[in-house]
Amino acid sequence: MRRAFALLLALALAVSLTVPVLAAGDEPEEGQEPQIDLGMLEPGEGTVSFPVPEQEQTMDADLSALTLKVKQTLDIDDDYTDFSSDYYDGPSPLWSLGWSDETRQLTVEARPDGTVVNMYRWENGGVNERFYGFDPAFPAITMDQATAQAESWCEKLFTGEESARLDETRVYLGTEGYYRVSGTVLKNGLDSPITFDMVIDGSGLTSFYRRDQNGYVGELPEAVKGDEAGAEASLAGAVQLELRWVSDGEGGARLQYVPVGPRTVADPVTGEAVDMDALYESLDEKGMNYAYDTMAAEAPMAEEAMADGGVSLTETEIASIENYGDVLDGAAIDKALQANEALGLEGFEQARCSYAMDAESGDVTASVRYTGTMTDERLYGYSQEAFEQAVKDGQDMTIYKYFTLDAKTGAIKSLSTSYPIWEKQEGMLGLVDQAGFAEQFIADTVPELAAEVAGCTLKGYDEGEELTFARMYEGYFYPDDRIEIHVDPTSGVVDQFWYTWDEDVAFGPSEDVIDADEALAAYTDALELTLGYVAWPIDVTKEPDGPYADWLRWGTTYVEELHLAYYFAGTDKVEGVDAVTAEAVLDRQLEDAYTYDDLDGVENGDKIELLGLAGVGFSGGSFLPDQELTGRDAAVLLLRAGGNYAPEDDDERLAEQAYHQGLVPDGQFEPQAAVTRIEYLRMLLTPSRYGYAAALTGVWDAGFSDVDEADQAIAAIARALGLADGKKLEPDETLTRADAAALLARFMER
Repeated sequence: MRRAFALLLALALAVSLTVPVLAAGDEPEEGQEPQIDLGMLEPGEGTVSFPVPEQEQTMDADLSALTLKVKQTLDIDDDYTDFSSDYYDGPSPLWSLGWSDETRQLTVEARPDGTVVNMYRWENGGVNERFYGFDPAFPAITMDQATAQAESWCEKLFTGEESARLDETRVYLGTEGYYRVSGTVLKNGLDSPITFDMVIDGSGLTSFYRRDQNGYVGELPEAVKGDEAGAEASLAGAVQLELRWVSDGEGGARLQYVPVGPRTVADPVTGEAVDMDALYESLDEKGMNYAYDTMAAEAPMAEEAMADGGVSLTETEIASIENYGDVLDGAAIDKALQANEALGLEGFEQARCSYAMDAESGDVTASVRYTGTMTDERLYGYSQEAFEQAVKDGQDMTIYKYFTLDAKTGAIKSLSTSYPIWEKQEGMLGLVDQAGFAEQFIADTVPELAAEVAGCTLKGYDEGEELTFARMYEGYFYPDDRIEIHVDPTSGVVDQFWYTWDEDVAFGPSEDVIDADEALAAYTDALELTLGYVAWPIDVTKEPDGPYADWLRWGTTYVEELHLAYYFAGTDKVEGVDAVTAEAVLDRQLEDAYTYDDLDGVENGDKIELLGLAGVGFSGGSFLPDQELTGRDAAVLLLRAGGNYAPEDDDERLAEQAYHQGLVPDGQFEPQAAVTRIEYLRMLLTPSRYGYAAALTGVWDAGFSDVDEADQAIAAIARALGLADGKKLEPDETLTRADAAALLARFMER
């Protein structure tokens, strides 16, 4: 991955420097800027550069203050050896801070005022401590301990007008296990639409995600109480219910009252009801946006914060931050780009200037966007008729130009341009050999890939003006490895170019593939025709001075509504059809939590409930603890404990999964047969880290008087893990569902 990114960056640099050169015989005089001829070029001709003005830089001071605030909030120690940072410009600017060393990584996204909106921490426990077979485990701490930690972190992460309420804690199994804590951000003690998630395991808080990175427009209204009785009556009067059957998601249905009325709120002062659905519908004509600006503008961190709480910067952090000390700010970059006439930025305004730092090299890249209005003088070969019609129709005539540059030297690395109209003037097409230019550019820029690609004819890759060159292997395209390139048909300039490549990809067999009809049948059989709602894009550019003017300037040009339509349900879960096996390829989904109505007074009922919360259990709402354990039951429990697909109603698939996960030998799965204690222990231990020891014979003495020699290893390991004790194991005793769950829970607590 790192190699692919490096190649991409180097290639982007080469593309950005490949622009039209001086016309023949037009050498510039001494001290004169190069004048660029936008006429036709031959492939591979010419590069230009431009001077970079000096400017004063203060971003490093702001970054220092922010870093100190984040370290104080998250209790970040000084032992990390590497530190890097990126800046994302916009209506809601964010800094991304990264710490790492040989065994740890920590990434934090924060607003300029220090508010943490996202955090992820990873620690490598060591390869020798991990086993990649059947190794489920409960978290190292209890749910109450995880909740207490979450409450403590909330006090640090939400301050001032904000506080938090914890809404749900879910347990997840794994080599170590963890809890996901979900909550709501309170504003002045009242609910808000902002929610968050925390992940907590035995090592503490490992991730935090706050769902309002873009913030909300305007100032926060004061919390006041009004006509509570009137509001309650208004809301009650707006409720509409229908009695209907509802699927339980497990093949059954239940009779239920379903709310069908509009989303309604009540005015806090008058108590009058407000139909929110109708309000949204009234805004559709003006254009709605899925993102929001920040709340009231937040001032940068004060310099005195640098000494607050006794927190200091490490030498590693200081060295990394110093990489921003000589970067060009947006104004300096704008001055440099505007001075280069080849870029055609006259009349354009800079709309964004973000920064990203390479953690290894310390190089900082600037990503800059410009907006300008297309006029008849800026057609660049586009149709005059189409231009005039677009103006008449009130179309947004904004041109967007995107640059990536070396933030210290101002050298251009890449450029792409988006025009509001695409119809070319008759006679302007075909002036250059686009494919020839593209092939020559690829050969000059990435010669190591040129011999492995060909013009891609796959649907979706052979449309539009962009050309796609995809990797070929055994006569078939592999579009994940591809080069995308666009050559202007008028001038021959390469104005878009990027590629992605994994040289280490391992290709599988390509013999005996099924035909298209068989694949189509397998795919459609895995889907379901459904009538429902789909997202529908709505143009918001018709109101350039409306409530979304700021977002229009940032390039947001549409929003989404829900429209009724027929569609195939399940396309998000069915990724395709295996061309060799003819089976639908499914996106593996873990089962949801299972809850039961028959565990009162059941021994180990708490363990069964905890397993159910982690997605390990049976559907139907009842556990049936005294029911005889079958091969199907055992496979479902153990497969789900290992995070694997376990269909309760498909014995053939269940047998396949049980075999592949090592629960049973091939052809020996008996879904309806009763399972004995020794059989269940063998299913439990064989695919685990103890499976190697369990396969040894003649070296074990389990200490049970009723265990055969062939089962001594399984019995001995079971005793060592606390899964069995005493003088007799009773290996041939049939287990109940509750017995199996209890043994599994004890294994996970080892």
